[in-house]
Amino acid sequence: MKRYKIFIIATLLSGAMLTSGCSDDFLQKSSPSASSSGNFWQTADDAHEGLTAVYDALQNPFLYNDATNQSKWDGCGPLNMDCMTDNGGHFNWSGWMNGWDIANGIHSSSSRLVEQWWIANYEAIKRCNLLIANVGRTGISDATREQYIAEAKVIRALMYLNLTMTYHDVPFITAPQTMNEANTPKTDRATIVKAIMADLKAAATVLPVDAPETNRITRGAALSILGRTALYNGMWDDAIDAYHQVIALNKYSLFNDYSQLFIKDNENCPEIIMSVSYQGPGKNEGCGLGGHWGSPLEAMNGTIDLADAFYMTNGKPCQDKRVIDFYSDGSPNYWDNVNTQRYENRDPRLKATLFVPGMSWNGKSVLYGGSANSYSTIYVMKYFNPSLSSADSWDAGQDFYIVRYAEVLLSLAEADIEKGTNFDEAVRLINQVRARAKMPSVENVEGTGLSQDQLRAIVRHERRVETAFEGLRLFDLYRWHTLKDAVDRVNNEAKTYKFPYEYRNYRGEKEYVWPIPQSDVDSNHDLEQTDLWQQ
Repeated sequence: MKRYKIFIIATLLSGAMLTSGCSDDFLQKSSPSASSSGNFWQTADDAHEGLTAVYDALQNPFLYNDATNQSKWDGCGPLNMDCMTDNGGHFNWSGWMNGWDIANGIHSSSSRLVEQWWIANYEAIKRCNLLIANVGRTGISDATREQYIAEAKVIRALMYLNLTMTYHDVPFITAPQTMNEANTPKTDRATIVKAIMADLKAAATVLPVDAPETNRITRGAALSILGRTALYNGMWDDAIDAYHQVIALNKYSLFNDYSQLFIKDNENCPEIIMSVSYQGPGKNEGCGLGGHWGSPLEAMNGTIDLADAFYMTNGKPCQDKRVIDFYSDGSPNYWDNVNTQRYENRDPRLKATLFVPGMSWNGKSVLYGGSANSYSTIYVMKYFNPSLSSADSWDAGQDFYIVRYAEVLLSLAEADIEKGTNFDEAVRLINQVRARAKMPSVENVEGTGLSQDQLRAIVRHERRVETAFEGLRLFDLYRWHTLKDAVDRVNNEAKTYKFPYEYRNYRGEKEYVWPIPQSDVDSNHDLEQTDLWQQ
């Protein structure tokens, strides 16, 4: 579903009140009177426009977009979220990138991303609640009404999954609020997860297999988000059942060329299960994830640790660990023969994901120079389009993929491994993803008869290289409880290569749960700060 300017509609959808942190900060609009919202929900066009506003909320630069223009970079989309992990970093950028303080373990309840992530997710929830409550007044058919409600419930479930993966216990709001209902206490994470899984199961029975319009939510999307929710919460049987249902739809398959998957021409291929639609450039409805200044985006660096995670074409880890040479002025010699050769004969996904020494941008070598625009020697490449001018790159038309079929296969494999009962299926699924990348099978590299621990390491590695910079890595580190290892890898990389990275701090268990925004704690008298973050 392509989205157009809907400021008036979105303003109408802001008519009901939420807790203070759920204000319509994204659109920076004052809430209109309740009667304005009441007058809106009258026709079939109102219903469709209301649904459009629900989808539009996903384009928030703190959800599935990023900077909305090159002069004001004030977002934190999926690529930036991965830069808060061992996949990348906003290295030595003086703290101006959102999420920089979370990556470095120095954030607080007043940190900008802590506040904006909360607001962005709740803004989408608010729009979903308003549609669910009011769409029945528009006179549309029962079937259409139920489909619209199901789509809104899938989006609402995804937003609550985002919130419970970060803040854990949060206010669970499922209906429009009045001012008298603005103070809302937290609901425990387990209760929220149970409720959204029920919504997703019900939605899957209503939604069609094929979307009536491009990028509308389908049965496969509902089941995929159901599987992700179950996987993230250690509910292996539920995850396995949901993912088997996705596969049984016989609608999805892996696109044949990973290097061409993340371009506009292929955004509707059979691998894409759920995406956020963008139009551009030139329509002010584009995506800024791949915004650049005529070269790879300097502020978004990949790590050498991630680059090394992409194995050689024989399926074995790269053994070239020689330290990069340095010039007399202290700047790295990125382009010497050793360093460029280091990234040859590697998993083809490497150069589709990262811009590494030896690659060119529009046929030209990118000279980093003594200014060290990329302290790691590596940039993020996924979602970047060298053919777009700098101006157009901030308003690009490339959709962002929320769920791909490859994630479904690897998530099902992980659930099988964690349950410990179907290792053969897990290996087959991993092999499917490897084969698309023209990488050898598990049997030909790691062998047969592997233990649960061995298979767990394999699927986690495969997930990292397959889905890097798609906004999944931070949640993976949280749910696997391996964030400390990731922090250590980045700090050790800085020491090994003498890169001027910021030191990443680790404060124990509080790194796995974000504090509730202080502004909400102060204004919502029923909302208590998370125990680990209480003063």
